[in-house]
Amino acid sequence: MKRAFLFAGFTLVAAIATSPVLAQDGSVYRWVDKDGTPHYQDRPPETGDATELSIRYRATDPETIAAARKKKEELASVVALREQQQSADTADAATEKERVVKERNDGCAKAQERKQKYETAQRQYKPGPDGKRKYLTDEERDAARVAARNDVAEWCSN
Repeated sequence: MKRAFLFAGFTLVAAIATSPVLAQDGSVYRWVDKDGTPHYQDRPPETGDATELSIRYRATDPETIAAARKKKEELASVVALREQQQSADTADAATEKERVVKERNDGCAKAQERKQKYETAQRQYKPGPDGKRKYLTDEERDAARVAARNDVAEWCSN
């Protein structure tokens, strides 16, 4: 869920960042009326031919400014959300790492304790199906010791 939301945020940021900023820039149009008077305007006239000039200017009409401000606020909101998600992901990763380290340390301690018991105990047993003790044979005890050593090597290695 987080990844999908994060992907949508990145997509929105990329779309906004790569789109041309048409709301802030405008074209200048020149046309001549029937009296021969030249006119310059940011919109072409509804009647007659107008020439688009290569002059660029920053539009100052309130609608354009409001649209640009809204777009800028949306972009800032997306950036803030992305930073918040990255911060949460970093915190989650740190918590996960702490959990794994604790689990590994606990497993190592248990494996060392089990190894110590198998190394020092003279008679070892396991519970039987009827609830009585079933003592291990020499081969079973040797196999259990090897398994305990392997567990220590697995849990306690870096």
